[in-house]
Amino acid sequence: MNTAAQRKDRTKKPGSFMDDYRAKMINAEDAAALVRSNDRIFTGGGVNIPVAFSTALGARAGELENITIYQGFAMALYEYMKPEAKGTFKIETMFVGPLERICMSWGVGSYKPHSFSDLGEVAKKAAPNIIAFSATPPDSEGYVNKSCFGSFLPKKECLEPADTVICEINNHLPWCCGDDFKVHISEIDYIIENDAPIFELPEIPITDVENRMAQYIVDMIPDGSTIQLGFGGLGNAIGHMLYGKKDLGMHSEVVTPSVTELVKAGVITGARKNFYPGKIVTAFAVGTKQFYEDLGHNELFEFKEVHWVNQPTNIAQNDNMISINTSLMLDLTGQAASESIGTTQYSGTGGQVNFNQGAKFSKGGKRILAIASTYTDKEGNLRSKIMPTLPAGSIVTTSRNEQEYICTEYGVVNINFDCISDRVKKLISIAHPQFRDELTFEAKQAGWI
Repeated sequence: MNTAAQRKDRTKKPGSFMDDYRAKMINAEDAAALVRSNDRIFTGGGVNIPVAFSTALGARAGELENITIYQGFAMALYEYMKPEAKGTFKIETMFVGPLERICMSWGVGSYKPHSFSDLGEVAKKAAPNIIAFSATPPDSEGYVNKSCFGSFLPKKECLEPADTVICEINNHLPWCCGDDFKVHISEIDYIIENDAPIFELPEIPITDVENRMAQYIVDMIPDGSTIQLGFGGLGNAIGHMLYGKKDLGMHSEVVTPSVTELVKAGVITGARKNFYPGKIVTAFAVGTKQFYEDLGHNELFEFKEVHWVNQPTNIAQNDNMISINTSLMLDLTGQAASESIGTTQYSGTGGQVNFNQGAKFSKGGKRILAIASTYTDKEGNLRSKIMPTLPAGSIVTTSRNEQEYICTEYGVVNINFDCISDRVKKLISIAHPQFRDELTFEAKQAGWI
């Protein structure tokens, strides 16, 4: 019989939970030895992908076949992600970061298209029989914490139904406050201890273009509003410019160091927030060592599973919700390709559609999509990111029907409910000046203006 399929007794044991903890301890190699051909393993994402277990599992390439690993936004390139392991492992990723892009180019990985509001259902359909994740040491009541990327491991839909649950305890992980992120020792079958340093993301450099876009966007954020900031240079640029604002709230898929700095400065207080007042509601965290220290046991933050955080009906309950997202390309009618370049998957849908919908139905909400006006191609030529039509195979993330404010470094326009001719003219007006005549010519050829 498959050892990994023998579901353990997960009832709470009488006496000290530490007795149960010690009885479940195992080394990484023995944990990886539980895996059999055709198993489906959910390892979560980011800094919560268990390092020791994943390393030991990768060493078994060639011994097994048809192992599916579900993960997202990996912070290390494990052996099971490399082309040599293709016959044994295949990766199905919930989000595409730099390492997933490499895996997909090797034919080892494949993206699972979905919005994060559906991640619980994605996990349920995957039906993994083995769960392996990293967590904090237990608290005084015997609960570990799923920590920074705990949202990539839905508890009810994924962890609880699994046959085998493996937890890698890591002292470096911060405790992220919120009941959704707590897992009791009794719910875990095997425990590995491994205090591997966790991935730190230094602040992403901010470009001049991002600074100019941020200036426009910050002017659109009233005091007391609730904001969602994305991940990257633009989010950092906006964060650095918010210090003149008062009593901002936050309901955001991800938090980064700029958020905790705004908290320290008294800018983000949640004092006027009507939904979870006084709380920063979020699902993921990534940043520096100082950021992780600021986050640990910080009760201002309410971490919840991402399929709850990103539910548009939950987002919409925040009055004056300001959704800020970015895109890779935009056509002249307003279609946003935010996750692929032609047929090449570059990122994921993530929460863009969710927050766009939530802000749409928020009282006083605003939907902002930011896009740099140009990029430089491989030959060093300047190209427009605003184009008459998207390249063949491009994935439209946000429909033109759902657009409101579009921002480039040349300004902001509101195209909501505009006819095609009006929105085309507006989008040309914020394109790079070098391409406006060409775009106007193409728009006339198409009969749009």
